[in-house]
Amino acid sequence: MLTIRLARHGRKKQPFYHIVCAEKTRAAQKKFVEKLGYYNPLSNGGKGEISFNAERLQVRLSNGAQMSDTAARLLKKAGVEGLDKFIVMKAAKPSRKSIEEAKANAEAEAQKLADEKAAKEAAEAEKKAAEEAAKAEAEQEAEAPAEETPADAE
Repeated sequence: MLTIRLARHGRKKQPFYHIVCAEKTRAAQKKFVEKLGYYNPLSNGGKGEISFNAERLQVRLSNGAQMSDTAARLLKKAGVEGLDKFIVMKAAKPSRKSIEEAKANAEAEAQKLADEKAAKEAAEAEKKAAEEAAKAEAEQEAEAPAEETPADAE
């Protein structure tokens, strides 16, 4: 499988990259199939300069070549369309502050649930006590002798 990627050249602390189409299993700086352009990150005051053959790039992509994430980002920035499928969105590492906030939120949520559960149990206990009191009162009324009514005078 062919891959479009960057091959680093240049001296120490002076990078220069060739945009190449190479076999995926080959080393990045070794033998390649075709050179498609270059990227010089130090030119233009550190803004970088990119130059590539758009025709050959499209031919290689239409023939099934894959693209590395970095090369896709650079070429998309340079104005090539349709490279979104090659760009992988990476999850950001959470900061220590956000982790602590998440723990605090989780603890607060747990406390809130515990408070709600305790309130619900107290309400159920109160309701049960009221039912038992009503039941006991009903039993007392049933056990109490009925008031005797005076006999009807005939």
